[in-house]
Amino acid sequence: MNWLRPGLALIAAACLAAPGLAQPAAAGAAKIDPQALAIANEIVALAYPPERRQALLMRTIDVVMAQTRAASTEAGGGRLDPGAEAILDRFIVKVRAAVEPVVARESPALFAAFARAYARAFTGDELLQIRAFVATPAGAKYTQRSADLLSDPEVAEANTAYMTRTLAAIQPLQAEARQALAEHYKTGQR
Repeated sequence: MNWLRPGLALIAAACLAAPGLAQPAAAGAAKIDPQALAIANEIVALAYPPERRQALLMRTIDVVMAQTRAASTEAGGGRLDPGAEAILDRFIVKVRAAVEPVVARESPALFAAFARAYARAFTGDELLQIRAFVATPAGAKYTQRSADLLSDPEVAEANTAYMTRTLAAIQPLQAEARQALAEHYKTGQR
């Protein structure tokens, strides 16, 4: 059961690292052409309709939490007992409830940052091409359904296996880091 604590921490970390909760962009980012930004804002509005943004982000968080939970269980050697399962279920419900208002509050800044990033990353001509694609039914579906690909059974299986191996690889390092931090604070070094 020692693996349970890192698994729970990873589920929480997955939620907090999910889109919508990223740190603000570094100061001094490249200047943005106002025309490019206007097109980029149109792309973001078409690709991620404002009325659907929160649901898109929360769906992604739900999928990542479920896959992280499965990977944590597999990395820890298998199925939990029913009591531990119930505790984990309650924890995940609480994490989701805590994250949802943060996503609602922070997502406008995230999507504004997406637009600025697009304006910096693509030329004006490329932005026009992207906008044209996103304005098509296929383009809109592509952008809005991209996060759903995490739920595809084959992608979910591959992602869970990847996370299982990742968790197994970092477990010894977690103990090492905890020990090093304990020693650091024990000696009063800061």
